Amino acid sequence: MNTITGYTGLYGIVADPIKHSFSPMMHNTAFQYLGINDVYLAFEVKPEHLSDFITSAKILPIKGFNVSMPYKVDILPYLDELTLQAKLCQAVNTVKNKDGKLIGHISDGIGFMKACEEKGWQFQNQKVVVLGAGGAARAIVVALTQYAKEIVIYNRSHKDWIQQVQAQCDCPLVLKSLNDIQGLKEDLKDSYALIQTTNVGMAPHEEGCLIPDVSYLPQHIKVADIIYNPQETKLLKMAREKGLEYMNGEGMIVYQGAESFEFWTGQKMPIPQVKKV
Repeated sequence: MNTITGYTGLYGIVADPIKHSFSPMMHNTAFQYLGINDVYLAFEVKPEHLSDFITSAKILPIKGFNVSMPYKVDILPYLDELTLQAKLCQAVNTVKNKDGKLIGHISDGIGFMKACEEKGWQFQNQKVVVLGAGGAARAIVVALTQYAKEIVIYNRSHKDWIQQVQAQCDCPLVLKSLNDIQGLKEDLKDSYALIQTTNVGMAPHEEGCLIPDVSYLPQHIKVADIIYNPQETKLLKMAREKGLEYMNGEGMIVYQGAESFEFWTGQKMPIPQVKKV
């Protein structure tokens, strides 16, 4: 175990709520394993105090921090610089304090792609269906545009960010309504992967599922659900029963954390040790 001294650096995560987060366990494990004299804490900050937190981050100074709901977009006006990924997503989940200058980055999409890579999933020149168009979906779509030949996004409402991302990439992005169940079934027939990014099926409402029944899942398709509580959503249970390749959100959580860790420290997170924790 590291000994906290006057030289110990501080990192953290800001959100509301945040006490449930796995991030402190992940990053503190990595710091201790690598012998880095830093600690990582969870900061539960109310919306009216977000600006105070930013001031505190600069004064203390906090070396870097993660950002979770509901501040991934609200944090933008307080930042001095954004990485390309953060500009495309117009959202941030990682901030580095570089000599008082706050630099925003987003690691969700990269984390998802690394989790897929670990499973051997390859999206080059493939059609992909994405359910939902929130912040996580946006980060994943931005990452996928570098590989996929077409991304079909099913959502309940229009999202301006889809046109904004489309204007900056060559991969066609198509928005369709989640009410178009028959259209969804047709799109899945020739898709390489289905990626579920909404909170439908998350505990305590495990029975929720945007796919009506197992007949919607063709025999070849890969299924990802970024929910990790429960470990197996109703959608993933369908995928397992049909013998499909599938994954939940645990890998994405680990690898987005690893991307943040490297963005801050320049070192690789010790993934095997973090996964054990």
